[in-house]
Amino acid sequence: MKKLLFLLVLLSVSQLMYAQNRSRSRSRSQSKAEVEFGVMGGVNFNSPKINAFDTGGSELSDVGSGGISFHIGIYSTIDVELFAIQPEIYYSMQGGKYSINNTQEHEFKLNLIQIPILGRYNFMEYFHVLAGPQFGIPIQAEVSFSGGPGVDAKDQIKGLDVAAVIGVGLTIPEYKVSGSLRWSKGFSEMIDEAGTSAGSVTSLKNSMIQISASYAFGDN
Repeated sequence: MKKLLFLLVLLSVSQLMYAQNRSRSRSRSQSKAEVEFGVMGGVNFNSPKINAFDTGGSELSDVGSGGISFHIGIYSTIDVELFAIQPEIYYSMQGGKYSINNTQEHEFKLNLIQIPILGRYNFMEYFHVLAGPQFGIPIQAEVSFSGGPGVDAKDQIKGLDVAAVIGVGLTIPEYKVSGSLRWSKGFSEMIDEAGTSAGSVTSLKNSMIQISASYAFGDN
């Protein structure tokens, strides 16, 4: 797991370095390609699908409720006129609350390193749409029971969350700032079969809406 995380981070950093070098070489040949590198962060509105056992041992379907959390990271855009590739890497706090028998309130916290590789189409000068795959690597999982202390559940979580991302955004190049509204839908079952005792959770699939803002360090 650590080796996979290291390789993905190395790949992302290499991609950013390659994009910057490519931008320098193209600028010397008066190409229209532009590269940005910057920081990003914002709010997650989590709405995971959670199934869990009740106190009688029966499985309850879709007992999860949404929660608000945050994300922060870095990004790059390789922009050629209307179209761009936008790789990102960011830390994201996810998970959600769920209720057993309408009385026992639990919370499942799942923190991930998210790596989206997005296509970006620019239109009307300031606006863009985003779409592409996202790969999440869980780094922390914790269950708290009825407001009590958290219990580590990392060993009962699968190692990769595959999701699809779509969104719209606004860029103000004069100030080097951007904002986006995104929807991320996870397709991976995150609970390992051997770990169904984690807070009585038997199934968890991530889903969230994100409001994200970014600041570009500038073109090279």
